[in-house]
Amino acid sequence: MEKLALACLRAFGWKVNGFRPPEEKYILIVAPHTSVMDFVIGRLAFWTKRLPARFFIKKEFFVFPIRRLLKALGGMPIDRRQAGNVVEHSANLLKEADELALIITPEGTRKATSQWKKGFYYIAKRAHVPVYAGIVDYGRKTCKILPEPLDLAKSCDDLMLDLAKTYQGIKARHPENFRVPASAKNN
Repeated sequence: MEKLALACLRAFGWKVNGFRPPEEKYILIVAPHTSVMDFVIGRLAFWTKRLPARFFIKKEFFVFPIRRLLKALGGMPIDRRQAGNVVEHSANLLKEADELALIITPEGTRKATSQWKKGFYYIAKRAHVPVYAGIVDYGRKTCKILPEPLDLAKSCDDLMLDLAKTYQGIKARHPENFRVPASAKNN
């Protein structure tokens, strides 16, 4: 599967960096997320790395006939109105799994928002797993995972400042819908 995925990405001019986190379990936050194509490109990139990826997708997408496909691709339905339960459920998934890359888009929507969701931080803290940053850059046509995990010893607000710097200048498929976390703009 990884060779086919790499061939598909190359056919459209995309590159994927070679880094794969060494841990068996971790969270991978990915941004920008402004288009369904981000999912397609990201899923192909995950296959090139043989990542045991699971991801949340709003429960409204889990309808016939695509419900089975989404589950086969690693999708898990999420009710975004029950954030606290999602954190606990996700932490338990990571604790119980032998190997799992939990993919989270901190923007939480494809629309323009500078209020990134912070659940990944709390999930990682509860599950005692690292968080890596993934980037889908349409300007350079590259998908990459940064090699250093985020510093979870920092406060969540300080971490959001770091993420704003990390994602500054990255081009989304729909640039008008991509904003870095708001907390960085206040400093």
